[in-house]
Amino acid sequence: MSLKESLKSLSVETNEDSYMLMEYLGPVVDGCKAAMNVSVEDATAIDKMSDSKFKHYMHLAEDSFQDLDICFKTVETSKQFTFVFTGGESHVYKDCTDPEVIIECPEDTLIELLDPDSKLLPVQVLGEEMKVTGENPAKIIEALGLLCLPTLLRTARSGVDPTSLLSEDADSVIMAAASDLATKMVKKWIDSQLR
Repeated sequence: MSLKESLKSLSVETNEDSYMLMEYLGPVVDGCKAAMNVSVEDATAIDKMSDSKFKHYMHLAEDSFQDLDICFKTVETSKQFTFVFTGGESHVYKDCTDPEVIIECPEDTLIELLDPDSKLLPVQVLGEEMKVTGENPAKIIEALGLLCLPTLLRTARSGVDPTSLLSEDADSVIMAAASDLATKMVKKWIDSQLR
């Protein structure tokens, strides 16, 4: 599968959301964005934070995956595709014009990352083979969250389907997987910025 086909497949998954993964991933990414706004003082006493202050921080984080332009750029061939969310609907376009986030990586690694059947996790290549840049940290966090989707798809397709009535704990497993992977991605991205 080509990079363009991989991105189009990811776009179909986000739009159809047959496993409701965006319903899980969105709030996790919102929480990560909200955490970026928390002051050091509040973070050290987070267990004592009032409900109103917590709601204030959550309100600062806009709903994720509504309006976002991500440029996927290959390192060796300079192929470029834009993955765009407009009003929550995603589309893929050739070339990039004023993207909010740029994801640069070797083409074969990008294709593998976007493949739900791959065992390669995005956190394994972030900051090494894959560079994620942009002006707005909140938009970068959304892009990092999107990179988690193929891994979550693999989890859902393996039988942990949150839409199944037979999977009582499936939603807990998916939410835990989304939280774990997204927070690891954000932490690794922050660490890479501090180097």
